[in-house]
Amino acid sequence: MAHATPKRDRYNLDISTNSDTALNLFIEGQDLAFSGNLGAEEHLVASIAIDEGFAMAHAALANHLARLKQPQAARHHAAEARRLATGLSRRERQHIDIVHASVTGAETDVLNLASSHLDEFPSDAGILYLYTGFMSASGTHDRIPVTLDRIERHHADYGDDWFYLGMRSFYLHESNRFDESRYFAEKSLQGNPRNGNASHNMAHCFYETSDYDGGLAFLNDWIVGYSPQAPFYSHLNWHMALFELTQGRYGRAHQIYEESIRPSVLDMGGGLGPPLTDATSYLWRLELYGKGVHPRDWAEVRDFAANHAMSPGVSFQDAHAALALAATRDEAAMTGLVDGLRSIAARGNTFVEDVVLPLVDGIEAFARADYDEAIIRIEPIDHRIVAIGGSQAQRAVFHETLLEAYMRTGRYEKAEEMLRARLEHRHTARDFFWLAQAQSGTGKLDESRTSALQARRLWAGGDPSAPEITTLQTMTQ
Repeated sequence: MAHATPKRDRYNLDISTNSDTALNLFIEGQDLAFSGNLGAEEHLVASIAIDEGFAMAHAALANHLARLKQPQAARHHAAEARRLATGLSRRERQHIDIVHASVTGAETDVLNLASSHLDEFPSDAGILYLYTGFMSASGTHDRIPVTLDRIERHHADYGDDWFYLGMRSFYLHESNRFDESRYFAEKSLQGNPRNGNASHNMAHCFYETSDYDGGLAFLNDWIVGYSPQAPFYSHLNWHMALFELTQGRYGRAHQIYEESIRPSVLDMGGGLGPPLTDATSYLWRLELYGKGVHPRDWAEVRDFAANHAMSPGVSFQDAHAALALAATRDEAAMTGLVDGLRSIAARGNTFVEDVVLPLVDGIEAFARADYDEAIIRIEPIDHRIVAIGGSQAQRAVFHETLLEAYMRTGRYEKAEEMLRARLEHRHTARDFFWLAQAQSGTGKLDESRTSALQARRLWAGGDPSAPEITTLQTMTQ
């Protein structure tokens, strides 16, 4: 199909379309996708309706639909993009080939393809967005510094672009560079106040710097007007529930869960975390903390975990599915999950063999109260859990499972060592509470009482009926 002289996208790259209107709809659709807002699909579909030969719009739509877990539709548009790519610039053809490989799962080293493409076309934002996802799923221990290095190398190519600043902010807080992360998140929000990625990064910065009430205030204000169907909505509510849990406010945390996180209240059009990861990690935390979970809540999440277990392969999702299946003692689905992971490992995936399978086995052992076995499985790979993807706040649930296994087997020295490392990074009442228990277990009664007093001070606004607060009243008498 003949194309008009290439026009320019928002990043000053050539893009082939016959229509200025189609181009503007494409740019607006991309921006809505990049910022986690509704309307991206509608804009891209409208763009294609105006210029049926707009291959890059098909590619963008394919990528967006894949993120919304609509694989069949994504593959259709990826194929259309490829069919229409004849005669396009090399940049566009390469972009389309990378999207096609990503959407179809082609046996291609798509990570290296994306990396090489960015070396030549660093301001191809759609491929940079994909690259970060490929790195997250790569299973490499150094994925965060490698990704951040790639992003920071392209500062001159993006400048103060809000999308770039928001992406940079995420990998900065994952590198414990919180002041820089917040700086770039705030600059991103100045460029696009409704950038869900940047607001998400702000939530992480508040969490990692122990400003839990500040995080709640920020999110409660920012989320006004943000659609409950938008990709970040439930996940941002998960962050609010996490802030409340950290403050010992179980009642408010569970109200947020009931209203905005549990699968039955969600629009299943897509999103970052739910219905599996956010709901599962929240419920597992309640179990770890001694609060308990209603069987109805676990049963609802178990359905999604069992469905995922039939076709594992995304490590972050696999590990969360294991939490739900272990908690509900679904042996059949757990066996299916493990068998699927073993099949992946047998095909040469050493990360699944060395990290994911031991983590899943350790989770299963913990749920049946074999805490010694849980430690045997999780302890050797604890430092490699970073490679399963997600954020520090999300991965903490797996580290806390090991910590609680230490506590329940009387390995108080191990627990104290782990807690002191955590407290160097972030102060939480719960970590001081755990530390007080560990110190008591090793006979450090004065130190234990000091830690308990600190926990009680930080939990001053917690629910009086919270299990930890009841225990702290005894410990500090």
